[in-house]
Amino acid sequence: MTARRKKAARRAPSAPKRGKRTPRKTAPKRARTPSRKQSARVTRPRSRPAPVRPFRLHPDVRPIDVDIHVEVFPDRTSAFRGEVAIDLELDRSRRKLELHAADLRVSRPRVIVDGRIIRGRATLRPARQTVEIMLPETLPRGRARLELSFAGRLRKDLCGLYEASVGPHRYAFTQLEAADARKFFPCFDEPSMKARWKISVTTSEQNAVVSNGPIERTRKIAGGRKTVHFARTPRLSSYLVALAVGPLERSRPVRASKTEIRVWQVPGKRGMAGVALECARETLLRLEKYFALPYPYEKLDLVAVPNFEFGAMENAGAVFFRETLLLIDPRTVTLAEKKRAAEVICHELAHMWYGNLVTMAWWDDLWLNEAFATWMAFQIVDDWQPGWNMWHDFQHHRSSALDLDSLKHTHPIYTTVRTPDEANENFDVITYEKGASVVRMLERYLGPKIFRAGVRRYMRRHAESNTVASDLWAALSEASGQDVEPIVRAWIEQEGYPIVRVRRVKRRGRPGIELRQERFYQQPTRAARRRTATAKDHWPIPWVGRIGLAAGGRTQEVRHLLSKRTEWIPTPAASAFVYGNADEGGFFRPLHDPADLSELIARLDDITAAERMGLVDHQWALVRSGRAQIASWLDLTAALGHERNADVLAAVERPLTMLTSRLAPDQSEDCAIRLRAWVAAQYGAQLDTLGCDPKRGETEDLRLRRAAVIELVGRIGREPKVVEWAEKRCQDYLRERASLDPNLADGVVAIAAETGDTKLYRAFERAMHTARTPQDQRRFLLGLCDFTEPALVDRTLQLLLGDDVPTQDVAFVLARLLGNRSARGATWDFMRARWPRLRDRMGSLLAARVIGATPALGTPRHRAEVARFFKANPVPAGARTLRQALERFDAYSALRRSQGPALEALLRDAEPER
Repeated sequence: MTARRKKAARRAPSAPKRGKRTPRKTAPKRARTPSRKQSARVTRPRSRPAPVRPFRLHPDVRPIDVDIHVEVFPDRTSAFRGEVAIDLELDRSRRKLELHAADLRVSRPRVIVDGRIIRGRATLRPARQTVEIMLPETLPRGRARLELSFAGRLRKDLCGLYEASVGPHRYAFTQLEAADARKFFPCFDEPSMKARWKISVTTSEQNAVVSNGPIERTRKIAGGRKTVHFARTPRLSSYLVALAVGPLERSRPVRASKTEIRVWQVPGKRGMAGVALECARETLLRLEKYFALPYPYEKLDLVAVPNFEFGAMENAGAVFFRETLLLIDPRTVTLAEKKRAAEVICHELAHMWYGNLVTMAWWDDLWLNEAFATWMAFQIVDDWQPGWNMWHDFQHHRSSALDLDSLKHTHPIYTTVRTPDEANENFDVITYEKGASVVRMLERYLGPKIFRAGVRRYMRRHAESNTVASDLWAALSEASGQDVEPIVRAWIEQEGYPIVRVRRVKRRGRPGIELRQERFYQQPTRAARRRTATAKDHWPIPWVGRIGLAAGGRTQEVRHLLSKRTEWIPTPAASAFVYGNADEGGFFRPLHDPADLSELIARLDDITAAERMGLVDHQWALVRSGRAQIASWLDLTAALGHERNADVLAAVERPLTMLTSRLAPDQSEDCAIRLRAWVAAQYGAQLDTLGCDPKRGETEDLRLRRAAVIELVGRIGREPKVVEWAEKRCQDYLRERASLDPNLADGVVAIAAETGDTKLYRAFERAMHTARTPQDQRRFLLGLCDFTEPALVDRTLQLLLGDDVPTQDVAFVLARLLGNRSARGATWDFMRARWPRLRDRMGSLLAARVIGATPALGTPRHRAEVARFFKANPVPAGARTLRQALERFDAYSALRRSQGPALEALLRDAEPER
């Protein structure tokens, strides 16, 4: 499944096909939970005892086959009902059965064993989210069949089986990850309890029905109804079951090998599936080649869901997406939107093998699914479209993971999970982007061919079963001939990451590099520094550095496995400079001495674009942690004034946005004005050369570069001429979308909104409601969040209480408003006054994202209010996010004290004499 991300966020999908070559004919492994011994040895520090997990079911009762029939009529009623029959395997005799059920009515339980029917009594246990079936006699060990009836109502919080609407049309969709299948039907709702599912649905005759398997038959029944029967699936975990019911339309099919692929969408959105179909076909073919296994399901449906909690969900054979990621008009789409769609589509299709065919045994190993799928998406799409520079996009995502993991209240990639809410907390950039960074680092260290051989061995060995981390390490060790676990274990089990100090040092006349590592904190305390000096929190680092040779501008990579705190390695020749993280392949921050940093700034053209992106991000992090002064970052930024790569310019934009919207104006309005003028001066010359409007025959790279410079000069620098140009172009764009280069649309809309009046606001509202594409609808919705007049801010807040803002977007609108300096105070007051209603709309997971956005409020007073408010109004999936948010408040206060006066003084001294 994609959480951003999946990205929102962010940003996170397994059995033989008919007529296809199948995996080797071995009996499927019994789904298993890792033993305490395994978990302690591999995925949990040895000293930590195995926790008590009250929400887990007994492993001695397991489902084999599950038959579900559900009657759902979203066009008529929100009520649904159904029956479920589960063939069970009992390892011991028992008189009580327990399975998951939440917010359902469960009735008529009975067990069929040895041809006899035993009727039982169902008792709901809400605290455990289960139903207990008490029987009048003891069931023997062996096989039994449990039958239950259930009923519920379509939910409004985008989980379980929930309702959605578009105009007059009403739908029912599922979202069952992590532990919400229990809100749809009684089940064994744990990843290790895989079963073969056979689903049938009774609904109105005009409704389309999509599920995991192909349709076997459809039977019309009285009253304008029908029952659709689907083929039985291979073994799947409950969270991968899918159902979509409503007036959906399907695209023409395309084929990848023997797999037929279709896109499903709501009426009125035909003609926008081509990009997704092409991407799905191209990535599926490459995934089959990578894994050396055919696609494991009988068909592939991609469903564009009009209201969806995550970015996408890897339901086996029926992948659900937000519409923005699937329905694309190639004439108006930006390259960034197209790349994001391709990445997410590939991410979800990678899950068909890594997550669905082979599934983690429990949610503490969620990273086994999500980290690999995240890495694989960039790998595969880069192979398909090398000109897109996908690994530059990965750098932007990884930056967020480095920021989060530098907090004291971070978590390891492997995290003990006891409850469903704890599982939901782990859908974050640590699991996804940090996990993917570790996968990438390991692949680079072992070599792509050896790594792929290990992955293929892992897939074949555990097909249709469940795994723990040790299973992957074993396969990679066998393929590589070396023990992989000691290298990777610290990265998985330890929170945080190192900073590596890189110095050119001669020893006995020989040139070399000294490397010294310690844990990096965004806001290190004295106690943390003392702990770092003594604790065993160092990492085995597959270090790769780039050295610049003195002659000819050539560079060379140097490799070393850094296993100690401090090591010295020789270099083949004296170097003109050294960059401490070649191609940004390692999940750590390099720290260069001031002299080496000066050399790097003088030789920026000799390092790669990814390394320039990294240098900007790392130096900014060093400033925020107190290890560098803000002058060093401004010097680097100024040196990039003529940068030609759009991704490097975007890396500069992120810190500058924070400086111009928060630190500088918090210091003084004069400081903010000077900083905006400084930014416009540094990058304005590029725009003078490029011009604001594209010219015929320009390359895509040049168009992207222009868009990045306009963001810097117009949105951040607020250069009057560029603002005036954007306001005019926005009016043209509102009248005719084809009037503007799509890559300029986001910047133009945002710049115009910041100075916009009521007339422009109403035009944005109309554009949002009449948008032809999902991307346009979202662009103008977020544009409403950038207006600054108090009455217009209030108008946007009121929209959150109705249907103008889809449930899926409420959290993102609130986060965007909190980032608007003119709206943040009113937004916080509105949130507190309307929290019960907002919380019910968003659900726990999206509400946690809003908590994560509150540090934009900035002040110590607001910090105290946030702490008090969410203590009184806890969000189950947001406990860790709240601790992180409060820490970010403190980090910003420290930055303001340490760098605010310095920034103001530098800008005052840098201003030219008039």
